[in-house]
Amino acid sequence: MVDLHAFVCQMPKVELHVHLEGAIRPATLLQLAKRNRFALPAQDVEGLRDFYRFRDFAHFIEVYVTITRCLQTQDDYHLIAYEFGADCARQNVRYAEVTFSIFTNVTYANLPWQAIVDGLNAGRAQARTELGVDWRWVFDIVRDAPQTQEQVVEIALAAHDQGVVALGLGGSEKGFPPELFVQSFERARQGGLHSVPHAGEIAGPESIWNALRLLYAERIGHGVRCEDDPALVDYLRERQIPLEMCPTSNICLGVFPSYEAHPLRWLWDEGLFITVNSDDPPLFNTDLNHEYEVLVDHFGFTADELEQVSLNALRASFLPQAEKAQLETEFRAGFARLRETR
Repeated sequence: MVDLHAFVCQMPKVELHVHLEGAIRPATLLQLAKRNRFALPAQDVEGLRDFYRFRDFAHFIEVYVTITRCLQTQDDYHLIAYEFGADCARQNVRYAEVTFSIFTNVTYANLPWQAIVDGLNAGRAQARTELGVDWRWVFDIVRDAPQTQEQVVEIALAAHDQGVVALGLGGSEKGFPPELFVQSFERARQGGLHSVPHAGEIAGPESIWNALRLLYAERIGHGVRCEDDPALVDYLRERQIPLEMCPTSNICLGVFPSYEAHPLRWLWDEGLFITVNSDDPPLFNTDLNHEYEVLVDHFGFTADELEQVSLNALRASFLPQAEKAQLETEFRAGFARLRETR
């Protein structure tokens, strides 16, 4: 087990389901609040860690809004993007596709979207140059605010050549089904963006079916509730549609009471295309390394299976095929070196 934990820390990884705002460190939030004169519910890092700690969904949203309100300048966005890259480098995450709620940030920061994207991409470029880490953006519609979806799609399409590869759909599934967003996803797809909605986290299999049939989802954010519908499990297996699993997030949000009750292992054994992700790392007291350790500790994954999960994420990414092939060659060489040293 200890040996596999070391293997996890050193193995190359890709992350496909992580929210930038939900990845901001408590110490960074304190720094942002001080320089932007925003009052926080705690005035030190330990107090903010307690504020971050998940209690219920209403508190989770309160934390998210507080974090977003502390972002006020282009330099703020540069900082959080670069620090995200530093956290990736620490975990040997070589590539990521990072969800960002662009319209929420435009609203709270009162900045033009282009200024925000410029700040984000300046941090991304610095991380790529200094740390050898890269990522692309998934701009998401917050489903609780369907009235903003047209603006989100407009921005995502306009920023397509600035690192935005997909349109996402986040927020509460309850009361905001995929049917409300069909035209937006069709417009995004016609403009060359990929489709990666959240579905089947809190809501059941019907949410996943409609994300597939109506939004033409290429990956499913979470998708864990597919276990309730054998026909859906068969469909996902036959078409090898990637699922962005986030087990610790699922436990914190009460989707399942424990790792032991979580169906990840069963879905893996059923032959579904599983990837593993951190979602909102400091808010759930996790990171991608920890999620892979969960695979070892609670789901009995072997080194070979951990390698396959990592390669799954790479193959499910929206990198150009040539870049994907090159990175897979590097990943396979890295895994071979790790086995030699075990």
